[in-house]
Amino acid sequence: MSSERDTDSDWNQLGAVDPFWAVITDERFRADKMDTTTREAFYESGFGNVDQFHTALKHYFSAPDHFEACLDFGAGVGRLLVPMAKRANHAVGVDIADSMRAVCQTRLDELGLTAVELVATPKAAAAFGPFDWINSFIVLQHIPPARGMELMADLLATLRPGGFLSLQLTSFRDAHLMAQDTAGPVRKLLREVRASLFPDPQLGQISMFDYDLGQVLALLTRAGCPRFVLEHTDHGGHHGFMIYAQKVAG
Repeated sequence: MSSERDTDSDWNQLGAVDPFWAVITDERFRADKMDTTTREAFYESGFGNVDQFHTALKHYFSAPDHFEACLDFGAGVGRLLVPMAKRANHAVGVDIADSMRAVCQTRLDELGLTAVELVATPKAAAAFGPFDWINSFIVLQHIPPARGMELMADLLATLRPGGFLSLQLTSFRDAHLMAQDTAGPVRKLLREVRASLFPDPQLGQISMFDYDLGQVLALLTRAGCPRFVLEHTDHGGHHGFMIYAQKVAG
């Protein structure tokens, strides 16, 4: 019996009705409030994030200024994919939601970015790899960890030896956010039974999941990334890490 939520359907629904707010949950980016100025501000914010990640990879691992191929996992509407694509000869955006990819493609077309592919899964992206830089930010925290670990393994398999990784996930949360997860094994079992018998029919929920950091670092090490740097992140009491790594060459 499983109470695991169908987050794929949630994100497809979010992409259909409120795609920009789903990426950054700021009321300015609600579908009924978006105008041209706000939309451009949304996309411009992605350049700051990508600058930060790229600068860190340069500092920690001497990453180059430009890449042959890069991949953004959980590309959504293209907020990070666009600035990454401007730093590479070829880019791939991975997002499970058809609705998100449609919005992203519109943005790519507006900017005339033709050397970019959009696919649903890391395995589909492998046809365009291997990649010199793989990035994922505020994405894995919304995917159940068991599945997220499998997706990370698929991503790492497409990373070129010598390639670079910037990946964020959450691993713990402040006490006021833990109530539903710390009620004890009996209540946890009852919640699972209830969720199995009476699943929440409302799509479009944004779920948060915490990962076992030890398991994540073990996965990275086994995939050829034995050296990594962690920087703490805190998104409204959901704590995690930005992980920077380089895959061993040869």
